[in-house]
Amino acid sequence: MSESDPWTTIDLARPDCTSIDVSVGESDLSVGAPGESPDYASIDVETTDDEDRVIVSIETTAGDHGTGIASAELTAAEAGQLADILTDVVAKREDRSD
Repeated sequence: MSESDPWTTIDLARPDCTSIDVSVGESDLSVGAPGESPDYASIDVETTDDEDRVIVSIETTAGDHGTGIASAELTAAEAGQLADILTDVVAKREDRSD
């Protein structure tokens, strides 16, 4: 992430494998599988103004009627843990494809 581009966006190739679920009071809301299949999904990464934390947001959209956004603010240590987990998952997948 650079000063000129604080956001990094990854458009997901399989938006139909994305869902964002929330529960508010006694109502459960869901955007994504199994009820609505999203036709767009992305992951955005941003740093806070003081660059002390990393914000990870997932957005998914199902047609004109359903949009879901979930954001998590991570400390540097938590972001490092997420990076380690993703690195391990990708390495295991690459090992299986060899």
